[in-house]
Amino acid sequence: MSRSVAVLSAALLGVAALFAVPSGACAETAGAQAMARGDYARAVKEMLVAAKTGDRQAQYDLGLAYRDGKGTGRDLGQAYKWVRQAADKELPEAEFEVGQMEEDGEGTEKNVADAAEWYRKAAQHGNVPAMFALGELYRTGEGVSKDQGQAVRWYRPAADKNDIDSQLALGKLYQQGDGVPKNLNDAAVWFRKAAQLGSPEGRYLLALLLMDGDPTYLIGHGPSRSSVEAMNWLRAAADQNYAPAQYYLGMAHLTGVEARLDGRTAVGLLLQAADQGHAGALRQLGNIYHLGTVVSQDLPRAYMYFDLAVEMGDETAGSDRDEVGHAMTASMIQLAKKRTQDWLQIRGM
Repeated sequence: MSRSVAVLSAALLGVAALFAVPSGACAETAGAQAMARGDYARAVKEMLVAAKTGDRQAQYDLGLAYRDGKGTGRDLGQAYKWVRQAADKELPEAEFEVGQMEEDGEGTEKNVADAAEWYRKAAQHGNVPAMFALGELYRTGEGVSKDQGQAVRWYRPAADKNDIDSQLALGKLYQQGDGVPKNLNDAAVWFRKAAQLGSPEGRYLLALLLMDGDPTYLIGHGPSRSSVEAMNWLRAAADQNYAPAQYYLGMAHLTGVEARLDGRTAVGLLLQAADQGHAGALRQLGNIYHLGTVVSQDLPRAYMYFDLAVEMGDETAGSDRDEVGHAMTASMIQLAKKRTQDWLQIRGM
């Protein structure tokens, strides 16, 4: 072979090596494509090839496939094995997933202290869900020493990255003065951010801060600038089928506080909240059907709603139920109790 031919061959080999893609990376790509089109069995086959070559993304994806039972039998032990390998290679989402599995005891022994360390690694690598998860552990004192200041430290960067859960958590801490000085303005700032991102809970909590008080107990008065905004946020949350907002908005219409007096609208909203098991709404419906001022009096229905309120955790509604029961016959009470069971069964509660 002439020297010029040899030089050309070497150059071509160098170019080929420059553009060559490792077989593991090819398999990972093929696996991801198969997963995207719903061919889970093929995806697992390809990802297994890539995972065995040490591709950390393939190891993580394969672990998730075992966790979810996509393309293979659900196997949490295998899920933890592969996700852990990816986490050991400092893949942030894998570090977070290992933390979750160790916190919940899925595929491995439950160890919340170890989970906290995995969350810390993932958070330090920029994983936003891990920042929130670590903040939660510090807030509750699980796996780490309870420290609201540390909770705030980890919530804040996640909240700054528009993590709604962290924004809500920060707002509540400012509202309560827990880990930070109590500051309702700062609480409103974080609730507003969550509200603007579409969070029904954020809209509801912001509305409560803006309102002059609980419409269940206040007497009517003219709307203020803040109360008008509060009602707008409350309606937005209610439109998202958020039961607490439906309840408060219903009560505002029932009492004429912050909203126009409108019994029909109030009952409709309370029914929507009650259908989700909201104890306060159930009890108020019991009162409404007992008194018969907004709707026709219906004692069996009133008994049923009080009974349901008790089922949903409002034990004080038991005295209301007993009071209604004194005015009912045995057959009426039996009918009401049957309605309670039917209501619960239909809603799977």
